[in-house]
Amino acid sequence: MKNVRLVLIASLLAFTQLSFAQTGKIRGTTFDRSNGEAMWGVQVFVVGTQVGAAADFDGKFELTIAPGTYTVQAKFVGTVSVNIENVVVKAGEVTVLDAIWMEPAVSELEDIVVTAEAIKTTDIALLTAKRKSTNLIDGISSQQIKRSGDSDVAGAIKRVPGVSIQGGQYVFVRGLGDRYTKTILNGTEVPGLDPDRNAIQIDIFPTSLIDNIIVYKNFTPDLSADFVGGTVNIETKDFPDEKTMNLSFSLEYNPSMHIRNDFRGYEGGGTDFLGFDDGTRGLPFDGRTGDIPSPILRDPVTESITRSFDPTMATQQESNFANISLGFSIGDQIDWKGKKLGYIGAINYNNTSTFYEQAVDGASVKPTEDDDFALISDTRFQGALGIRDAQLSGLAGLSLKSDKNKYRFQAMHIQNGTERAAQRTRVRSNNNFNTARVDNLEYTERFLTNFLLAGEHYFNGNESQLEWKVSPTFSTINDKDIRITPFTIDDGVVAINPQEGGEPNRIWRLLTEQNYVAKVDYTQNFAFRGRDSKFKVGASNIYKTRDYEIQNYVTQIRGNQDLLNLDSDPDRIFAEENIWTADRGTGVYVQDNFNLSNAYEGRINITGAYAMSELALTSKLKTILGLRVEQYDQWYTGVNQAGANPNDPTGKVFNDDKVLSSFEFFPSVNFIYNVFENSNLRASYAKTIARPSFKEKSTAEIQDVLTGRTFIGNIDLVETNIENFDIRWEYFFGRGETISIGAFYKDFTNPIELVRSDRAANDFSPQNVGNAEITGVELEVRKNLAFITPALENLSFISNITVTDATVNLTPLEQIGRINGLRTGEEFSLTRDFVGQPPYIVNASFAYTDFENFWEASVSYNVQGRTLAVVGVNRTPDTYNVPFNSLNVNIQKSFGVDGEHTFGLRVNNILGDLQEREFESFGSANQIETRRDPGTSFRLKYSYNFLR
Repeated sequence: MKNVRLVLIASLLAFTQLSFAQTGKIRGTTFDRSNGEAMWGVQVFVVGTQVGAAADFDGKFELTIAPGTYTVQAKFVGTVSVNIENVVVKAGEVTVLDAIWMEPAVSELEDIVVTAEAIKTTDIALLTAKRKSTNLIDGISSQQIKRSGDSDVAGAIKRVPGVSIQGGQYVFVRGLGDRYTKTILNGTEVPGLDPDRNAIQIDIFPTSLIDNIIVYKNFTPDLSADFVGGTVNIETKDFPDEKTMNLSFSLEYNPSMHIRNDFRGYEGGGTDFLGFDDGTRGLPFDGRTGDIPSPILRDPVTESITRSFDPTMATQQESNFANISLGFSIGDQIDWKGKKLGYIGAINYNNTSTFYEQAVDGASVKPTEDDDFALISDTRFQGALGIRDAQLSGLAGLSLKSDKNKYRFQAMHIQNGTERAAQRTRVRSNNNFNTARVDNLEYTERFLTNFLLAGEHYFNGNESQLEWKVSPTFSTINDKDIRITPFTIDDGVVAINPQEGGEPNRIWRLLTEQNYVAKVDYTQNFAFRGRDSKFKVGASNIYKTRDYEIQNYVTQIRGNQDLLNLDSDPDRIFAEENIWTADRGTGVYVQDNFNLSNAYEGRINITGAYAMSELALTSKLKTILGLRVEQYDQWYTGVNQAGANPNDPTGKVFNDDKVLSSFEFFPSVNFIYNVFENSNLRASYAKTIARPSFKEKSTAEIQDVLTGRTFIGNIDLVETNIENFDIRWEYFFGRGETISIGAFYKDFTNPIELVRSDRAANDFSPQNVGNAEITGVELEVRKNLAFITPALENLSFISNITVTDATVNLTPLEQIGRINGLRTGEEFSLTRDFVGQPPYIVNASFAYTDFENFWEASVSYNVQGRTLAVVGVNRTPDTYNVPFNSLNVNIQKSFGVDGEHTFGLRVNNILGDLQEREFESFGSANQIETRRDPGTSFRLKYSYNFLR
């Protein structure tokens, strides 16, 4: 009986497939032009047949019909009926009508029918959402990403008005850095992968997984109150309207970086190419469990532990190849028990190498005498730096939709491994004068795993909606076996000199973070004075934990170094014959240098709730009023430097102590005035907050061994309160065209900035500084150039410009420090620039699109003005990021009957500009803090769509 049942099921599935092969399907989405939302209940049918269906709560519909060419009509009471002609249906295939826009009818006494075309781009839908949104939003669609040729989100998001990227990884909105810009994934928070940052690295998200990127620029109560510059929401793809299966491959070549025989690297593990270490760099001894015996004790354990360390300490010259990228994705939706079951899967792999022949990092200070102006070099690193990066990511998702419910489950995993190898000359010129050749080996592995379970439920048609999301995220970042070997050069003698050049060091930094998010939102539609309005309430809870530690080991030499025959070769340090033994009594041995102050645990819990209403006060004026409340609690376990010594009375010990707690109200009001058709005037006010990160509000001291800079946590940090004001006028011409101009003002109380130490130019820590203000204007233009001549109908100009004025009022303590650092003739000011805030950001591009002949191309330019990076005090000067002029070209051409084969060429940094950060002081030439030459790169890409 069981076998008979299986045969019947198999026969039914086969019959279903055969039936579909003999027919085709038409799928599409209906939208309400008056509010830009998906339109429920629209009747869609094939003219001249009995085939029809009603659009569901997502505006989606599906028609099954025999192959042929048809006219599809969409009708709804009170709207103009829409006819779409020449819809071609092929056997076994799906024809997609991406967007059908339903216009309100002027008169209900006659049946008006217009002929339209289905829109084949997400740009229009995104701009319509922008026009109708109750929030001030900007964004970029998957179609724009495709045209630009960007391979990751960091490259794509730079094209959003007022958005810039620092270090190729971190989002700045309106010039405000990662502390003031939040990145969320599918509407939920995800933890960062870098303990040095308050935000996630967005270059880990390949664009092939992305549907849209939306940037919210003003606060509404349904968003987290930790909102200042903006919130970036990365929406991954849901199930598609048609079956897709795509394979892509790209090759990127940079003449200054690739196919070189002098690339710097070192021998790593067997799985480095997959983005994780195979255990080669594993921690051989846990410094928390006890000390490594001193060689004075002649304990053989000292020898065995020393031998357990990987003997590789030197960089080596290697050959490298061009950058490679591979991607595969698949997706579809099927009928299952009267419901729609959708699935999507994607896997991406990137393997890149970066080489800087002369990577420069330095630190400079002001002279001790006020009438001396020229900055003095304190420390300078210069030499070759090689970076290998491997990233493997995957996404899998299922969606189930019925008439009134939709469920979504998604899992995403990203793993990334980065190897750095540098051999550079270090010159110390201010104190402890010496020159050293330093070999630096690093490896960082990162893992991020995110799960999303979400539901949408509709009641009374679309009158009520309940949405909920549960999303846990688990992330790990391990700096594994960082190795630093300085050989001091003194009158031609090359040796390890602990007093001058320092000792060889090995460091492990281990971080794990867990993030649990749950949120629920309920929306009720109602009529206010006869006009459509909404009321929305919701609640959320975010719980985060972090565990971080640094394990540090010093390599020392017992006895006469000359007897070891090191020959200035770092690999000779751990040579068999040079290891200390109890019998010999001399040689190299390892001592653990674990410090309790460099290990901490943290917990954060944020409970929030809100209520807001969207009221249509008149036919032209809409207001959104709301209030959010949040209870924030932060706990810390750790000790400060003095606390690591139980006999030091100044020590501070924290044992899951609550170090920050607040209950705050966050009001928000937005007004939208429809000046005339397709034109809005927006104004808003909101109170928001910015909070210190785990690492900032800590006692940890973390060194960047490549640059020699040390971050020092500040357990006394408090929250930053912000008052936000926005106004914007926008006009939408038509298909994907718009112009807008806006202004914003932000007032900061207790802003947090990185301030350099007054004692060491390479040390800095976060500090609450004086109150600050930012005033800015934004201009965006998207215009097709057909108005000049019809010959330019395929060419569009897209540009956005942000100009700001940002100042920080000096606190009395900072005033003293700035006065102490004044040079003769230099005027003292009670204000200074705001850290991370550029005076201007410019994005401009020309985009060419010819759908009929499968051509797409763009020329894009991006730059941001000179920006304060770190605040100086006393003799340590300010540092500024130098403008980087980025000019790129992308060309794509598809071939085949349906354009299933696509070839692309992208050229990056055509101008060959340098990435630089400089020290700046009155009366002195600027001195380099960091300099990298990215060169000009050329990327060839091929993709194949199997199902077109």
